[in-house]
Amino acid sequence: MYICINCGAECKELFRRYCPSVLKILRCEKCGLLADKYIEYDPVIVFVDLILIEKPAYRHLLYNSNFKSYWKLVIILWLAESFRAWFSCEISKTELSASQTDLIYNNALQDYCNFYSVLLHTAFAFAAFICTVILVTELKWFIIGEKPYKYSVRDLSCALIVGGCGKLLGFLGIVWRHIASGPYYLLIQGYTVLCLFTAYSVVCKSGKGGSLIGLIAGFLLYSYICTSIPKLHLNIPNITLT
Repeated sequence: MYICINCGAECKELFRRYCPSVLKILRCEKCGLLADKYIEYDPVIVFVDLILIEKPAYRHLLYNSNFKSYWKLVIILWLAESFRAWFSCEISKTELSASQTDLIYNNALQDYCNFYSVLLHTAFAFAAFICTVILVTELKWFIIGEKPYKYSVRDLSCALIVGGCGKLLGFLGIVWRHIASGPYYLLIQGYTVLCLFTAYSVVCKSGKGGSLIGLIAGFLLYSYICTSIPKLHLNIPNITLT
């Protein structure tokens, strides 16, 4: 079963093919618009509309397309964010080594900046975010007592993966040397949040308030893991038994 990319209503079919080179896109019975105009569009146009955070493009990708490589997106996001965090950590380590103000903190930072440690930390943060959003959403449906007709945990997981792709802009920060903080990184975070809001609202059929309720716990936990846990690690000095 497909959905209309304009209103989200169910559609039994999106087009009819009269011959190998001729097909006709059907109209949605509910809103009267073309059920999925992106069928005739080049994938590049769909990609541009995803960047522009267009809800119809998200509906097309999540429900009407044949895209199945979400696991590849997970790996790309994981490696990209890990590399950005590791590069930022290396810059901080270099600046601290140049100052030589706190030897214990410097040694702890060197341990934390191990690339494999950053990989594990980033994977834990991503997994905690997705699991928290799913749990809060399921709790919301349990309290309300009704789920959207097209909702599933798998679709929500895929939507969160697609929405999180805004973090790939962090690669540009590595080129421009704007890594850890400042207006550039805040813009990336803000854009990623907007993408996640849009993807979540498409799957859960919720407005801004409902999407905020579903995502805010995940945002808070993700921020805690990304900030507090590294600081806790750096505050533990290395103890060597002699």
